[in-house]
Amino acid sequence: MSPRVLYLVCAACAVAGFQLAGVVARGRRPAAEQTPNVIAPVTSAGSSDGGSVSEGLSLVKASGEAMASYKVDSLLSLSAACEKAGSPAQARLELMEAVNRLKPDELEALLAAEAASTDFYRSQRFDFQFAARRLAEIAPEKAASLWLNARTSHFAVDALIAPWAKKNPQAFASWTLGLPQDAQKAVSSTLAQISAENPSQFAIFAPQLAQSPAGASGARGAISGLISKAGKNDDPSEAIAFAQSLPQGAMRDAALAELARWPGMKLGEHPEIAAALGGLNPSDARRYIGYAAGAAELLPAGGVRDTAFSAQVSSAARKDPQKAAQRVEALSGSADYPAAVRGFVDATAAKDPAAAIEWALTISQPGAQRSAALEKAVAEYFRQKPADARKWVESAPLSREEYLMLTGRSK
Repeated sequence: MSPRVLYLVCAACAVAGFQLAGVVARGRRPAAEQTPNVIAPVTSAGSSDGGSVSEGLSLVKASGEAMASYKVDSLLSLSAACEKAGSPAQARLELMEAVNRLKPDELEALLAAEAASTDFYRSQRFDFQFAARRLAEIAPEKAASLWLNARTSHFAVDALIAPWAKKNPQAFASWTLGLPQDAQKAVSSTLAQISAENPSQFAIFAPQLAQSPAGASGARGAISGLISKAGKNDDPSEAIAFAQSLPQGAMRDAALAELARWPGMKLGEHPEIAAALGGLNPSDARRYIGYAAGAAELLPAGGVRDTAFSAQVSSAARKDPQKAAQRVEALSGSADYPAAVRGFVDATAAKDPAAAIEWALTISQPGAQRSAALEKAVAEYFRQKPADARKWVESAPLSREEYLMLTGRSK
């Protein structure tokens, strides 16, 4: 063996020997020295019975044969101390064990302090999420009250309320009825989630929520749960019957409208679904326009029908402008013509703004559809040919209101 190779072998053996000695030495240390502190040791009076966050909360951590007392002053400091425990997995385990040892009042105090945080992402951290879900598990009413009192902050409704809602939906539904209107709207997503997981359970307490802003969300969630289990060729009759069994009004309409998403749904065969879609407010209707556009002529007159016609023609114009133009001309003189023209202009303005302007001007009656079509077409004209657009706007047959809208000047 060469001297160089012999030297390398000896060096490797020496390093291995030092590492082995370190392991043996650590194994002989008292358990209290091996285990990292989860939180700084108590230096002033503290009690495991709880107290204000400013005074600190005492925890007792068992570690092998040793017991050590630690003090918590905030959830963030607890998390930071746990990060010193070793690996990320060990730090997370330390945090979970520490949180699980807290009593409801102590845990509530720590979480309440988080309401003062200006960090929007604070509630998404693991320590907050775990602590919130723990409080919701052992003291659901406290968690719900905490969310309610701090709902203007960024407290995650899913963490503080969802566990209780899933465990006892009847009690949760009853609790929501006593909330202010804005708070009832805020729990809508949670209600929709638990309703989607168990539609039949939602039907039991649905009458309680008939007048609640959250009721419609629960109804949509229940139908969404049924849809998730439906196959392409499944008959929607039972789902329709379920929707119609819900309290009349916003809740039933929301459920029927959601059925537009049923696989292979043909609105022409179910006028009750088309009627429910037509009765939605614009914000709720947006989610269904893709389903309603193909059957726009079946919808009752109103904003949803107009939006559906615009979407229908716009989609057709992107595929075949000439054929779409013929479709628009066929609607001339009808109540659907303005919406159809707007859809055509939206799809073609970028390619031929001058032609799109002429189409927009064919909407004779003033209104939202003509204004929107003109604004879209003229904006494209100005972008592509500013000089020609300025010349056109000065001689175009525009009303005073339209001229002001397009130029920002009085005519």
